[in-house]
Amino acid sequence: MTSKSLLACVLVAASLSTASFVVQAGDTPQETVQPSNINARDLKEGDRAPDILMRKESAISDWKKRGLKQPEEESQWARVGDKYVLLKTTNGTILEITPVKK
Repeated sequence: MTSKSLLACVLVAASLSTASFVVQAGDTPQETVQPSNINARDLKEGDRAPDILMRKESAISDWKKRGLKQPEEESQWARVGDKYVLLKTTNGTILEITPVKK
């Protein structure tokens, strides 16, 4: 092998190893975590609702205006996509599912 070929091989090897360091630097983990969407699985009466729906912030306060019945004690209405879900806030059990009226 000539010295020019050897030098060319060394330069190619060096540039490839440098490129892998640059790629690895771009793969650093994110410092913040994005909140996930509500579990998209099909929910049905009797299922346990995702925890986020049991929070007061998820409760629908104007249930009467939306044509929903009054929630019982320790229960609340929440919206999941195109449905209203009535759930027990103590254990997350889904009591009723009603479609959103358009």
